[in-house]
Amino acid sequence: MPQGTEAPAGSMAEGQTSHTQNQATGLAKLREDFPKEQIQKLPRLRCPQCRDSRTKVCENPRHAKAECKECGNYVSVWHLHLDYVGHAELTNRLLEADPLWSWEPLAFDQRGLPAFDENGGLWIRLTVCGHTRLGYGDSQGKRGPNAVKEAIGDALRNAAMRFGAALDLWAKSDLREAQSEHPKTAEDEGYVTGGALTARSERPSPAPSAPSEHLSRLLRQVADCWNSNNLLIFNQIGEDGSQHGVLDEEFTDKRGVVTTLRKVLDDRIEEIRAAQGGDERSAA
Repeated sequence: MPQGTEAPAGSMAEGQTSHTQNQATGLAKLREDFPKEQIQKLPRLRCPQCRDSRTKVCENPRHAKAECKECGNYVSVWHLHLDYVGHAELTNRLLEADPLWSWEPLAFDQRGLPAFDENGGLWIRLTVCGHTRLGYGDSQGKRGPNAVKEAIGDALRNAAMRFGAALDLWAKSDLREAQSEHPKTAEDEGYVTGGALTARSERPSPAPSAPSEHLSRLLRQVADCWNSNNLLIFNQIGEDGSQHGVLDEEFTDKRGVVTTLRKVLDDRIEEIRAAQGGDERSAA
């Protein structure tokens, strides 16, 4: 497997050589944004019981599997999406940065094959433009040949991130995944589920008018995702409602207020944006 090495500068050279300039250009290429069409959606289950289940779905009927219109996977509806670039797209970017890039496992087993750790993970060295950095990848507990290839691809993405490749996607995905590890429920915020729409428990709860079947399903999704703080989820629900003509269907919520799915989503999205803006100002 070829290794990229830096040629020594001549004793008479002043400043950067053409070789080091090419290295800087290659490393800068790795940090360029990926085109939107090369960014894929990776579903990640938000429910710990679904993640631990052999079938990747728990007994909660609200978490039943369905085909996701956004990522195309048949997966529990209780999931979010992480943006990532695939193995082929990353390989192409590495070749653009350095045609002689290479990777090797950090350790080998007794058969001379890459050594996986006790968690099924693989540590690698990725060398690009004469610089080497470590990366780690796994296949989320899968087994078989495809699992090995998935672990390698994951390790390459992880190591390339150390060079700045798709760093913005990693930052967003880490935040979303962290939020999914300990998601709040509607009840945590004083909301109760089980009806067409959640309402604050301290407010009066007259019986709501019966919305259409599809609107009821979307309203239950809103209730389940209320505290995810993920704008993408609420935008996706809004798109679903628009496609099925229920976005502006009026119904009476448990407070006795006549409203629409559009109004509910707009209010929640505005709250999330206001909170995120406050966090940014605090960080500044």
